[in-house]
Amino acid sequence: MMKGTTMRKPVIGTALATAAALTLAACGGAETTEGMPDQIVWSTYGTGTSTYADVAAVADAITSNEGTNVRVITSDTAVGRLTPLREEQAQLARTGDEYIFGFEGNYDFATKDWGPQDLRVVWAPVAPHGLMVKDDSGIANFEDLKGKKFPRITANPSVNNKLEAFLAYGGLTWDDVKVVEVGYSDQPGALQNGKIDVLFQQVYGASLYELESAFPVRWLSMDDTSAEKVAAVEEIAPSVEIGEFTDAPGLEDGESAKGMMYTVPVVAYEDADADEIEAIVAAINDNYDSYKDATATTTAWNLDQVQAGPREVPFHEGLIAYLEANDAWSDEAAAQQEALVERADQLDDAWDEFVETEGADDNVHDAWVAWKNKNLEN
Repeated sequence: MMKGTTMRKPVIGTALATAAALTLAACGGAETTEGMPDQIVWSTYGTGTSTYADVAAVADAITSNEGTNVRVITSDTAVGRLTPLREEQAQLARTGDEYIFGFEGNYDFATKDWGPQDLRVVWAPVAPHGLMVKDDSGIANFEDLKGKKFPRITANPSVNNKLEAFLAYGGLTWDDVKVVEVGYSDQPGALQNGKIDVLFQQVYGASLYELESAFPVRWLSMDDTSAEKVAAVEEIAPSVEIGEFTDAPGLEDGESAKGMMYTVPVVAYEDADADEIEAIVAAINDNYDSYKDATATTTAWNLDQVQAGPREVPFHEGLIAYLEANDAWSDEAAAQQEALVERADQLDDAWDEFVETEGADDNVHDAWVAWKNKNLEN
């Protein structure tokens, strides 16, 4: 189902101009596996992040074993990661929660040029995220963040949503901290030079190991999992769970900490070729042994561990076909898929009506959410 003409309309701004592109070259003359495209362009977070490292490892395995060239485009912003996908300059994007925000037309996507996007999940690994501080920062718990220099990530509503949830876990809000606007990949340097007192990332990023080698660091651990604390997090960031991680920078052997666990999925648009998506999904899973030990989080990329049913955004038809062929698609997942596809149709119609009656020349997130709450079933 193709949505309205706003789906492919060029986005105002310079998102692509700020993206870095890297290509993983295929082995000379390697023949492409049947069903696979000759080239995949894949957007994701910046180099130095563990999200990028995962994508690079999987892409390298696909290139080596399937003969498909993989080009990786990086951006620190939500719009920057989805723009290449929308403009058909990329087939895949590995995102934060902007796949949810884009689907719903929220936050940075609540503009006339965007609105709800017909996105689909292609593969959904789960990864741990946390807040890192210098060991001598004097910040022992989340309550101690009050009055500290706290990052707000430029054009990244997914991360800022998690940061707000971390503050809520400590009984705080944005008004209780000294907000510092900073790019996602700029956080390690900002922590090192004292511009910020804490950073947020997926916990196995290469840049975090570099920080650990420069000075002692540690994680703020979400050890209190009382109902009150969990509810404070879930109210703001319902897509996350509190979970344990090990072997991250700042942790000794045998030590662990607790942070946020949530899906960092690979997504595409609904109209991406289903057979091609199924072939890519098969390549990701079939080549698992080639990349599973490449990073601390690529172990979570196989079929047994990824999210096997849609939650807030529908699965792509090609992924569903692969899951069905591998007896991994349930009746519950099918029912949720049907409900989410119906919501996609409702969002498309509602957005057209909203823009016609309310206008959307500027960001209209609050007005749009209120409209949905009044006119759509949640």
